Amino acid sequence: MQRLSESQCTSWAKLHQRKVRKNLGQCLVEGERSVQQVLKNQHLDILQIIVSLEGGENPSPERIASLVSMGVKEESICLATPRQCKKLSDTPSPQSLFALVSIPGDWDVERGFDVLAQQPQSLVLYLDDIQDPGNMGTILRTASWFGVDAVLCAPGCVDPWNSKVVRALSGAMGVIPIAHVPYEWVSSLPSSHTLFGLDLSENAIPIERAQWDNHSILAIGNEGNGLSASTRDALQTSLHISPTQRTHPQNGSASKTPKSSTTPLVESLNAAVATSIALYSYRSVHR
Repeated sequence: MQRLSESQCTSWAKLHQRKVRKNLGQCLVEGERSVQQVLKNQHLDILQIIVSLEGGENPSPERIASLVSMGVKEESICLATPRQCKKLSDTPSPQSLFALVSIPGDWDVERGFDVLAQQPQSLVLYLDDIQDPGNMGTILRTASWFGVDAVLCAPGCVDPWNSKVVRALSGAMGVIPIAHVPYEWVSSLPSSHTLFGLDLSENAIPIERAQWDNHSILAIGNEGNGLSASTRDALQTSLHISPTQRTHPQNGSASKTPKSSTTPLVESLNAAVATSIALYSYRSVHR
C-alpha cells in the first residue's frame, strides 16, 4: 500500500472533466457499493483503489482484507486522507472508497453489427442526444438488465463516463459495449437490423402492437425535443406508449366511468422510464 500524493490527488480530481477523461482514458468510480460491483463484474481494468484513512493513521484491517478477498492487490491500494477524498469526490458527502479505472475503447460498430447479424436475435440502443446524466445512467443500467447488446450515442449525448452517470449506474460500468456515432449514421443503417423509435408522430403505433424483429435497433430521443428529424425520417417503425385512462372518485368511491379524453396529466414519460417499457416490450417477444 502507498499514500496518495498531492500531485496524484490533483490529477485524478480533474477526471471529473470530460476532456481530461477523454485524454487519459480513465475515470473515477465513487462509493462502496459501486466499487464493489465493479470488482465483482470484472469488466473494467482497475488501475488503483483509493481507501480513506477516515481520520486514522492506518486503514481498517477489515476493509483491506475485504478488498484483497475480491482480488485487489495490496500494492494497488492508495491510502488517502479525508481531505483528499473530499477533493476526489463529486458529491456533497465525500466517499471513502474510489476506484481509478480505464475507460474501454469504443465498440467497433461495423464489425459489431456483422457479428450480431449472425446471432439468433440482437437489440441495440441508439441514444439521440440524451443529455441528463441520471437518465443516461438509468438507461445504461436498465439496458444491462434487459441484455441489450450495444449502445450507440449521438454526438449530443452526455458522456457515459460522467461521474453522475457512473453513480446512477451503481457499478454496472463496462457491462455493455458503447460507441459514439455521427448523426448521419442513421441514414446508412445496417441491412440486418430494423430501426424502431419511440415517437409521438401520427403514424406511431401503440407499443403493445409492436412487431419486433429478431434484430432490432431502438432509438430514444432527447428529453426535451424527442427524436431528431434525421432519426425520425430513418425510422422503419414508430412506436408510442399510450397513457392509461383514469377514473375519478365520486362521493369517496372510484367512478366506473373513465375519462373520455386520453390526455395524460403529465406532458410525457421520463426518457429512462420510456426506455424501460420499450425494452420490456422487446423482451416479452424475444426472451
